[in-house]
Amino acid sequence: MPGLFYDEFEIGKVYRHATNRSVTQFDSTWHTAITLNTQPLHLSLDFAAKQGIYGKPQFNSMYALGIIIGQTVTDLTRSTFIEYVGMTDIQFPRPVFDGDTLYSRSTILAVTPDESPDSGVVEFLHEGFNQNEELVATCRRSVRVRRKAA
Repeated sequence: MPGLFYDEFEIGKVYRHATNRSVTQFDSTWHTAITLNTQPLHLSLDFAAKQGIYGKPQFNSMYALGIIIGQTVTDLTRSTFIEYVGMTDIQFPRPVFDGDTLYSRSTILAVTPDESPDSGVVEFLHEGFNQNEELVATCRRSVRVRRKAA
């Protein structure tokens, strides 16, 4: 089933995405390693215990954001997505840790006609929460999506 076409987005509508995902230390270590991020707060139990403020490794924030945005695809842009336009206002108000489960919610902020009659730009506010409903990440994201065929 495809996501929504440009013509179907309504400003102010909120989507609570059903897909959720628990994260592990392996996920964070893998992502950190393949992106060449040498931050020991993600990689070293010893460093995080001795020098981190939480006493344990923090899950890689950019990977958490990627998961949160990925959770939105089925509901919003699957098969209708054309390209990213931009991403702003990324914030991580609370860290994510091994064993946390991530949930997401999206609000439609703007729907802007495109120069092309076949597409338009949609701006979302994506919010990610942990299993305790604590906000862990937010961002504004704009994407170009297809219009419904006439």
